[in-house]
Amino acid sequence: MAEIRYSSTGIYLRRLSNLFLLVTLIAWQQKAFSFSQDTSAKQKNIFEQLSGLAPKDRVERGGTLYRIKFGLRKVSPAAAMAALDQLAELAEALNDKPLACSVFDLRADYYSVNRGFNDVSTGYYQKAIDFAKANNLLFETGLYLHKMGLYYNTFKRSALACRYFLRSQEIFNQVGYGKIHNINIYLSQVADFYYRLGDYENAKANLQAGLPYVTKNTADEINMLNTIGLIYRNYKQFPQAISYFNKAIAIAKTTKDTTWIGIATGNIGSVCFLQNQYQKALPLIEMDYKTSMKYGEGENGTIALLRLIKINIDTKNFEQAGQQLKTAEEYLAKNKNDVLGIWANYYDLESQLFEKQGQAAESIIYRKKFEQDKDSLVKRDNVAAVERVKLQYEIDKHNAQVGQLKADAKVQLVEIKAGIALLIMLGVISILVYNNQRQRNKKDKELLIAEKRAVDEELKNAASELKSFTENLKQKNILIEKFKEEIDRLRSTNDDDTRRLETLLQAHIMTDDNWQDFKKLFSKVYPGFFINLSKNHPQLSPADTRLLTLLKLGLTNSEMANMLGITIEGIQKAKQRLRKKLDLNTLSDIGHAFSAN
Repeated sequence: MAEIRYSSTGIYLRRLSNLFLLVTLIAWQQKAFSFSQDTSAKQKNIFEQLSGLAPKDRVERGGTLYRIKFGLRKVSPAAAMAALDQLAELAEALNDKPLACSVFDLRADYYSVNRGFNDVSTGYYQKAIDFAKANNLLFETGLYLHKMGLYYNTFKRSALACRYFLRSQEIFNQVGYGKIHNINIYLSQVADFYYRLGDYENAKANLQAGLPYVTKNTADEINMLNTIGLIYRNYKQFPQAISYFNKAIAIAKTTKDTTWIGIATGNIGSVCFLQNQYQKALPLIEMDYKTSMKYGEGENGTIALLRLIKINIDTKNFEQAGQQLKTAEEYLAKNKNDVLGIWANYYDLESQLFEKQGQAAESIIYRKKFEQDKDSLVKRDNVAAVERVKLQYEIDKHNAQVGQLKADAKVQLVEIKAGIALLIMLGVISILVYNNQRQRNKKDKELLIAEKRAVDEELKNAASELKSFTENLKQKNILIEKFKEEIDRLRSTNDDDTRRLETLLQAHIMTDDNWQDFKKLFSKVYPGFFINLSKNHPQLSPADTRLLTLLKLGLTNSEMANMLGITIEGIQKAKQRLRKKLDLNTLSDIGHAFSAN
């Protein structure tokens, strides 16, 4: 069921009395006729009074003069454009760029009101946007992007409207909501756009963003709170919906706004109705119906009346339900708006009433009408679904563009920072080079002294290293002499092995650096030794392997200690640990265990 619940201006116009409307229209026509006569005679600039106002007030006042005082929407195109030419001349004389920008907006408005959707209005709106951009008017750029969105929304071009609303809100974010007068109105208008398309989440987001900026205890605030309540009701989140309706009622009572008291109260009744709580819903919906009809909210009143009919049918109060259906039919027959959803609901209730009264033939007639309207609603809803898909596409595309712009901005920022850092670095280097050059002559003497000290220190260190190296050679020579004695003893037994052993014994003390060379030489004398050792005893460490090679050579503890650079006690402890690993009975068994090749 469609409802007229959300409108920023409509409810206020409908609350005016018919007499006041009639007087106003007559006054507009008289002023329009008077202006038409004036412009033909080339009277003085009718907007001249704007020059005495503060610049911030001129645009709004100029729009009021255009729409209300002079009624320029109702005059001929030539008269309207001539008047707006005068406004453009005044803006140029005052060098008032925002006022000049508004002239394009008013021209677009004129053709939109008189021709509907047209290329001329579209062109003028675009000129307003381009003029604002060209003159670096950030807020005005956002404002006329927003108005272009309203223009497309008025004529049901939802995808295009969405594109301009997204662009305008991006600009408004840059300006800052707190710096924009009436930002809550712009956000409410965007919320209305999303609400019409059934995009309740975006509608709620815009309303909640605008609430902090709305003037407290006003009809605008009530309207926003009430609409958020409707969104929660559509989500079937009834406690949240009632909470917002109550907030709206509290403000309406404070301001003694009986219209909003009735509407918001009726909305609470609708929540009770949707939950089949008829006893609670009945008095609230009756109040909504009476208030709506009193203040000219016919569609809203008819919706409330249909709910009362449903309650009467379900509670078997058939006679009253029948009378109420006639009243609803009379209103719907007069209504020229798109009330297809209300008609469908009306036919459904007629069918239910006849069915309850046992009149099957009549029930079937209205059931068919209901099904026809229902099919039409489905088709229309499908169109709305397509529009929502287009809308989401526009939102996603816009977000992607914004993301790319932000990424490009970050890259540009990094490049700028890198350039600045490079310049700073070059500056620092230049300063250092300059200071170094300036002090070089002063430090020559100190550098020469420092170099002499360094040379003296190097000579001292070289002497110490030479002494240490000499001592090391002495120790190696002692070991080599011992090896030679062993070689002499073995020379008579095996000349070939003796030569290999003689080569092996020429190696330096066993260290990590010369172990591989030693190992190669050892393998030549005892081929297969390391392979068998690794295969039969994989648990041995590298240190164990080195000790076994020296045992294989038959070296004494003292010789092995010199070779490995450790104490004799260290050798004894190492042999003891090795015996345990190999599970041998005595220390002497270690050497015999590896006597074979």
